[in-house]
Parts: sequence; C-alpha cells; structure tokens
Amino acid sequence: MKRTLIGLIAFLIIMFPVRIYAEEWSELTGLLDDSLQLVKKNEDAKAIQVLYHFSEQFLSKENENNSKVTPGQIRVVSLAYDKAKQSLAEDLDKQVKVDNMLALQLAVDAQVSKYQPLWMERERKIMDAFSQVEKAMKKEDDEQFQQTLNTFLNEFNIIYPSLMIALPENEAQRVNAHLSYLDEFRNVMLKTKGGQMQLGIIKGDLQKIFHTVKKDEIAPSLIWFMTITGGLILFTLTYVGWRKYKGEREKRRSNLHSKDR
Repeated sequence: MKRTLIGLIAFLIIMFPVRIYAEEWSELTGLLDDSLQLVKKNEDAKAIQVLYHFSEQFLSKENENNSKVTPGQIRVVSLAYDKAKQSLAEDLDKQVKVDNMLALQLAVDAQVSKYQPLWMERERKIMDAFSQVEKAMKKEDDEQFQQTLNTFLNEFNIIYPSLMIALPENEAQRVNAHLSYLDEFRNVMLKTKGGQMQLGIIKGDLQKIFHTVKKDEIAPSLIWFMTITGGLILFTLTYVGWRKYKGEREKRRSNLHSKDR
C-alpha cells in the first residue's frame, strides 16, 4: 500500500512542473490577447505598451536557468514580436496589424500548447484559401491566380511562426522550400505543367501537417500517465474502502463476543 501511495505521489510530482510551466506561459498569451483586443479597438499606443510588458516577461523567462525554450524558438518569437510591434508603429491597414499580432500570439501559444495549439483552428481558412488558388490555376486566370495566392500567403503567414516552433526541422525546411518556390515561380506557374504538380505537393504537405498534429493531440505518454494514475487512484480507494469494511466487520464481531460474555 505504501509503495502504491509513493508511486502516485511521484507521478504527481513529475507532472506538477509541467502544469506550472503551462500556467506561466498562459500569462504571456494573456498579455498578447489584451494587446490584440486593443489593436481591434484602434488603441495602438496602449497595445504597444502591453507588448513592451510582454517583452519584459518573455525575456525574464528566457534567462531562467531551467528555461525550456530553445534558441531557435526564441528567434522565431522575437521576429514575430518585432514584426507586430513595427506594424503598430506604422500607418498600416488595421487588418495587417491584427494579423501580425495574431501571428505572435499563436507562436507563443505553440510553445506551450503542444497537443491542442490555437494555430490548428486556422486550418479551414488556410485550406479554403488554397482551394481558391487551385481553382484559379485550373481556369488559367493569371490575375485571379495572383490575387488568390496573395490571400493564401497572408493566411499562411499568420501560422508560419507557429509552424517553425511546432514542426520538426525537416518539415519546417520543407515548408520554407514551398514558400520559396511560390515566391520565385508564381509568375510562370500557369504556363508550366510543373506548376500544377507543385501545387498538389504543397496541398498534400499542408494536409499532412494538420493531420499529424490532430493525430498527436493527446501524447501517448500522457495517456499512459492518465491510465496509470487512474488505476492507482482506483486501487487506493478500493483498498481504503476494503480496510474500512474489514475494520467495521471486526468491530461488530468484537461487540458480539462481548455481549455473549
């Protein structure tokens, strides 16, 4: 019994730092959400002040000895932060500012939300925008193709920082290769068969990205932990109940023996 309780306590101790880590990063995403809401209200000056506060908090976590943030992830968040802050300081379209703020927020969320990241909620918008690119290519309408490609790239840029954090290095490199291709060959894609073929490859990789994350929404290690912990708790409750029942039965027997005497 003691071993069972020790095992349960050990599991809880192991998971406790993970919960603390998530809560600390949720404070950062909360600051970014506050800043995003201010941007939507056209209060850019206040939004920038909140961003500065976020930057201070982020840097303090970066300097912690037990920080789980890699240099590559720090670079991604820093670039997204600079882009968002710069857009707020310039006379740009409101939607551009909102998109840049959202990209930063999703990137920070991707750092902690490994199995249910917010960027996954953008799947339909990404795939719908890509579908319009395919339709324009089939119609061989260059003007429509360029417009729909711009729309897709704008949508994709919102989740791009998140992907650089969430994806393995080989998949991230593949994403960058696709973006480089679209940038370099967008003006000739309608004129070559390779353009349609490349679009098909990009679509397949996009679907793979979203499908893989969905498939891994609950980590096997987490399922194992939940199963073991649940079993330990059930065993403990059953054992305690049995001990209580046994004690009450012994007490009744003792009382009966006393009466017989």
